[in-house]
Amino acid sequence: MIQNSLYLHIPFCKQACHYCDFHFSTNLKTKEGVLAQMHLELQSKAALSPWKSTTLKSVYFGGGTPSILASSELKELLNAIKSLFSYAHDMEVTLEANPDDITLDKLNSWHDLGINRLSVGIQSFHETELKACNRAHDSSMAHSALEMINASAFSNFSIDLIYGMIGSSITSWKENLDLAYSYAPSHISCYILAVEKRTVLDKQVRTGEVVLPSDHIALQQFADLREWAKIHNYEHYELSNFSQPGRHSIHNKHYWSYQPYLGIGPGAHSFNGEQRSWNVSNNIRYAKGETGDHENLSVREKLNERLMVRLHTSDGFILSRDLVPLGLSPDMIARFTYNINNALEQGKIIEIPGGFRISASDWIVSDRIISDLFIED
Repeated sequence: MIQNSLYLHIPFCKQACHYCDFHFSTNLKTKEGVLAQMHLELQSKAALSPWKSTTLKSVYFGGGTPSILASSELKELLNAIKSLFSYAHDMEVTLEANPDDITLDKLNSWHDLGINRLSVGIQSFHETELKACNRAHDSSMAHSALEMINASAFSNFSIDLIYGMIGSSITSWKENLDLAYSYAPSHISCYILAVEKRTVLDKQVRTGEVVLPSDHIALQQFADLREWAKIHNYEHYELSNFSQPGRHSIHNKHYWSYQPYLGIGPGAHSFNGEQRSWNVSNNIRYAKGETGDHENLSVREKLNERLMVRLHTSDGFILSRDLVPLGLSPDMIARFTYNINNALEQGKIIEIPGGFRISASDWIVSDRIISDLFIED
């Protein structure tokens, strides 16, 4: 049976982070209706191919802020999932949690529900950086949450950090990394602060209200991150992700392996191997049963997407695994070969047995490199 992943989008937050462009709402009035519709969507999708013949390898509660849900609401969703889908005995179940939501009682309850991995949105341990991004927690809450996790039954948890933060420096970033390490997380995800369109941060940058660190500082922070990971034996297995040996995120690796996944909830995306689909990004309309849209992917689009996800990883792009199954035309193979040979000659990619990859030190500029490999119309 095919192994797939399930993502549940919980589109509610206490307050809006200035950099966030994910679908969310700080209005909780639609929560009951949204959750009811998520149950209906789970039932309908579980009866369709390829999901009806799926064994779930991972379940991921993302958002938004999934930790805003009551334990009873999480329990109902997990019970529904287990009644509708086949699932592996060692299924990874991840809950994204904000520090201000974490208590010992909640940790115990989550663990009892079968949640076996946490992704904790720390972002920074520095008060000024947290305030600049309008995070709901402060530095003391970040430390307290991680202390409670260390005292709980959770041994598998990830810490999210952001570099290139407003007001951050090379020194403050190193302090963030060392503080994170002091709590012995099995996994760390580190993202560069991106200025997304139509966010508060976008407006602040355009009006000059805030000034981001220079590209030089951000690049140095990325280099320091890689050196820190090497010293502390964290494997840099994807652009933004580092883990202790054997503790890679199963759910995220599923995405990067270009495998099918099912998304449930407002704004959630799905991929069945041939078609990409997405739900309406509006809580009221979703709760009323409105669906979203889809697109059928051409061979060219599949190839370009595989290049994008595979070349962000340490595994790289393997021809027998990632190219041959697509059945490219001779013309497309010729264009692909031309682009790859050019990139190899220019040192943008490096050859590995059976394929090629981008050096991890260049991952921070990988999008630029990968776009040159794309096959155009």
